[in-house]
Amino acid sequence: MVGKLYFSDINTGDLFAGATVTVDREEMLDFGRRFDDQPMHYDAAAAKALGFPDVVACGAYTFALSSKAATHVWQQWHFLPSGLGVQLDFLAPVFAGDVLTSEMEVLDTRLSSKPGRGWLDTILRCTNQNVEVVFTTKAHFLLRERPGGTEK
Repeated sequence: MVGKLYFSDINTGDLFAGATVTVDREEMLDFGRRFDDQPMHYDAAAAKALGFPDVVACGAYTFALSSKAATHVWQQWHFLPSGLGVQLDFLAPVFAGDVLTSEMEVLDTRLSSKPGRGWLDTILRCTNQNVEVVFTTKAHFLLRERPGGTEK
């Protein structure tokens, strides 16, 4: 990539590959113990009693991993602080050792009411090593417009 993308460089339907992250067991267990009081997130016996083969990553940890993966996308854009209207969907359990790959799709674009910027409506999909979508995040992101403008 020559440089970062401006709002006018991005179109509805564009896809951006995020980073791939592997779920580290000890990190996942530590996060579960510290931030989620549901035993299925840090106790294998409790998870098995609920029908899971092993401990399950808690939602906050899964979201943190997806944010880490999405950072790779944001680094490609002239990104402004945003991320409004976030919708999280947990679609399948995440386990230690899972390899999560992310992809961001632009669902819509629109100019901001403030000059020099535009909004992207996006969905981030995280899939595991079995190509099963385990988590999605819909969010609105604000990007800078190219200096001197080239509006859509």
